Amino acid sequence: MKYLLLQFLAIFAGCSMERVPASTQKNTPLPIYEFTTCEFHAFPDDNISLLPSIRLIDCKVEHDVAPEDVEFEFTHKKGEIFGKQSKNLITEINLETGADGLIYYLNYAPDRGTQDSLGRWCCWNSMADVPTTESLQPNELNAVHVESDGGIVYRASWNVGRRPQGLVFILCGLGGMQHSSKVLGDTLVRDGWAVVYLYTVLNVPDYNMKVKLEGDDPVTSAIELFNYKYCQVIAATKAIRKRMETQLPSLIKAPLALIGISAGALNAPAVYHELLEEVDAVVLVAGGANMFDIVQDGAFTNWKFTDKDENKFSREELADMNEQYLQTPSRDPYFLAQHLPHDNTLIIHAKWDDVVPAQNGDLLYERAGKPERWIYPSGHLGLFATFEWHTDDIAAWLDSKINK
Repeated sequence: MKYLLLQFLAIFAGCSMERVPASTQKNTPLPIYEFTTCEFHAFPDDNISLLPSIRLIDCKVEHDVAPEDVEFEFTHKKGEIFGKQSKNLITEINLETGADGLIYYLNYAPDRGTQDSLGRWCCWNSMADVPTTESLQPNELNAVHVESDGGIVYRASWNVGRRPQGLVFILCGLGGMQHSSKVLGDTLVRDGWAVVYLYTVLNVPDYNMKVKLEGDDPVTSAIELFNYKYCQVIAATKAIRKRMETQLPSLIKAPLALIGISAGALNAPAVYHELLEEVDAVVLVAGGANMFDIVQDGAFTNWKFTDKDENKFSREELADMNEQYLQTPSRDPYFLAQHLPHDNTLIIHAKWDDVVPAQNGDLLYERAGKPERWIYPSGHLGLFATFEWHTDDIAAWLDSKINK
């Protein structure tokens, strides 16, 4: 019954999807924004093998809103090493350091022509005490324990039988949006792309959570809270892109595309603004503009902002704060969507979305200058329940923009 229902939803969405072509772009000067630099501690360039004895990599982030505890465990058998959960053979486990933080990464043995890699990017704020390179390596128990200011898990896949036509970053949504991200990525790998899945929000924040805005200016506090994530995603993208180009040198001059899904789409404009001309095409799926509004009204978040003394704000106060937020330039999509490449941007939108509210999706479209948009007659979950029916269309759109 569930399969038949999904078939009906997919056919209905596919048949009635509205495709709106890009509007004629107006040649108006874009505002120039100057933001505070995303300052993380830079490490010397190095790449250190953690084989042959590594058994555990444990990475923790302490944060009021988005704490994380990620473990990579390994088993050893007959001189070979395997992922404890995946059971897959691993050929390489390394620590790579550089200007944008560090990466613990592993490469699996190719399987049916596809190479998979898994990693964890870690960062420390520039003013924080940072560990030594020696302390980041396995201890006497062959384990690594890292506590960082930020971190993002990623996975990468590519076809080993052909040179990738380019690199696609998929910025995933809450909990990784595992299925929808994976089916899109699989389609792109078959199409000849190397794909990086960046799990921007690995753990789903608590629903109806109280979020304290510190300091005397709560709006500035909110901007800094969101900027904390924007900066991490930017730095992680740069570090992982460098890692991929080291592993696959043909990617250095190859096309680069950026796809944001749900919460990932909220971060994508900030990443594009950092890389600009280096990105050839952008796809935003179920995204929006005005984070201050989205986290309060979204069906998966419903945050309750409080002041530094944990007093709730009144509706009138929140309305005034929202107005001030939209008058204060930040890395929010509200400001940076207008910098997206108009002719090479696709916005995919669910008409009745209440997770990233539909009105915020409409606002993103307006602020981006009305690029091409596909509108699905569904909500947020309905869009992703039928997502695999549309991945070929997304890949074809991407090819048309890259290869034109």
